[in-house]
Amino acid sequence: MNLNALSFDWDDYDGRLRSFQKSQIISIMNDYYNSDINVAKIISKYSISKNVKRLSKEFPLVFLEERCPYDGSNLVKQMPSRNGYSIRIPKCPICGHELKSDCNCNGCQEKKKKILKEKRKIIISNYTINTDKVKYDNLSVSSKIFLSALLHAGLNDEATEISGEKIIEEKLAPTNEFDQIILDHLLSENIILIDPMSPIDAFSVDNFPNEYYIFKVNYLINVETDSKGIGYLEYPDRNNIIKYKEECLRIWKQIALYECLEYLIKQMKEARFEFNPQKKTRLVINHLIEEYSIGQIWNLIYGSVNNAAAWYQKSNVSKKHAANSVITTLNNRGDRAKAENWKLNSYHRSYDNKLSQLSMVFFDSILQIGSEGYEKTPSINLINL
Repeated sequence: MNLNALSFDWDDYDGRLRSFQKSQIISIMNDYYNSDINVAKIISKYSISKNVKRLSKEFPLVFLEERCPYDGSNLVKQMPSRNGYSIRIPKCPICGHELKSDCNCNGCQEKKKKILKEKRKIIISNYTINTDKVKYDNLSVSSKIFLSALLHAGLNDEATEISGEKIIEEKLAPTNEFDQIILDHLLSENIILIDPMSPIDAFSVDNFPNEYYIFKVNYLINVETDSKGIGYLEYPDRNNIIKYKEECLRIWKQIALYECLEYLIKQMKEARFEFNPQKKTRLVINHLIEEYSIGQIWNLIYGSVNNAAAWYQKSNVSKKHAANSVITTLNNRGDRAKAENWKLNSYHRSYDNKLSQLSMVFFDSILQIGSEGYEKTPSINLINL
């Protein structure tokens, strides 16, 4: 190393070698970097205190050509270790700015505040919608039920907004896919709006601010409320919903589909099968929903997955082949159960599988049939005032 080519910060030097003259320190550095003398012998040669553990950290800082973006001072840097393994971060001797992404100097703090302020302006500009509030009486049955479930899951303590994080914690729907469907539906109808004061990191960096994380942003309620306040949105009058029997039946079947998908995904995971439900899976489950209750379909799913797992264990078939057989087996078992008039018991929800807010709102508050929502085949005859 050519030490003569370096410019050292002698004025602010406060290392443990400060009792030595500059020329002596240069000699020590020369032995350290440009000779084969080990560190212990260098310390002995110059009678350096034995309290010095890392000699290179006691050398004066070296000036760099790069300047501080805040005060224009030349940055300084610690001399490298002999083996070059230690990372030395350039630093401003005046303001303390460090050349790293997480620098917390005053200049960087102010810069971050300015960036965040500009980002907030952009978010507000994109997500502040000057639209009239939606009239509650104009909402569809699906919208009323979805909104009720969403408020049950995510309404904050002040009842001012819906928390994206709480939606996950309180489990809005049986699956995240159904969560997305509910949120997309309510957003498309302007029933809820993205809160422009949501955390900035809730918006994607790659396509800021047009893309966002649905469970990180917060949502505002955009529905007219009367003297009853927000309560009647969260606890709707079932009599004004239950009379629309066909739509209630459609929602029942939709909930049944995702309850069964959730159970199927869980069983496949426990069997260590890779699985991503596609269109055929939905076709098979929707076919079964016409004949069986949710609990009975869970029964069929359990048997189908276990048959596939046993087949994999007892034969030379690949795991992928065994996993692919589950849906075919499920369809065949369902048809055979009907043809042979099997007595299918309804399986119950496992203790570690939390009930969704949507299922509770629909079966307990709207249909008022409770567990029969899982034990009975979806039927318009069970939808009564």
